[in-house]
Amino acid sequence: MRCEVLAGLPGTGPLPEQFSATGQGTHSEGFVVRFIPPSGSPWIGNFQGGFGRCQGVFQHPNGSWLVVVAAGTAYVLDPMTRQLVSTFGADLCCAMELPDLPALVFADTVRFEALGVEGVLWRSRRVSWDGMRDFRREGFVLRGEAWEPSDRWYPFEVDLRSGNVAGGSYSEPPPAKPVRWWRRLTRQ
Repeated sequence: MRCEVLAGLPGTGPLPEQFSATGQGTHSEGFVVRFIPPSGSPWIGNFQGGFGRCQGVFQHPNGSWLVVVAAGTAYVLDPMTRQLVSTFGADLCCAMELPDLPALVFADTVRFEALGVEGVLWRSRRVSWDGMRDFRREGFVLRGEAWEPSDRWYPFEVDLRSGNVAGGSYSEPPPAKPVRWWRRLTRQ
């Protein structure tokens, strides 16, 4: 399946297929993509965006589906049937194809998630308070910087096979001390 990102909705021809993660906005122009199947008629999809800066069309790791990202909102779809499989995100800022895993890795403003052949492979812990930059892949490690409220940037590394994170600007709070409610109930 070939895809072509269009500058806008065409003024003639069949109506585009509308895709919206919220069910709203289908009356307006979004991220417009022409899908050209190996056989059959081409069709156009109009994808409503979110709040992120990531945009593009990516091959799903299963080799059959596509992932269209419109202004930070991802749409997983079967382009042959025009069926929407799922949506996720609203503020995605980065998408990376990793054919050697095979996976797609997405980043929003605070964490990462990897999509594999059969679904989500892993979700990272929170890495940043609100913003990441300077992504660079080195083998199976993704490096970058995470923002901290004092307006400082801290380096981090993500293992692309497991989602384990080292560094970053956000530290998860320690686990809460377990409440032993069952003992209180038995001491009446």
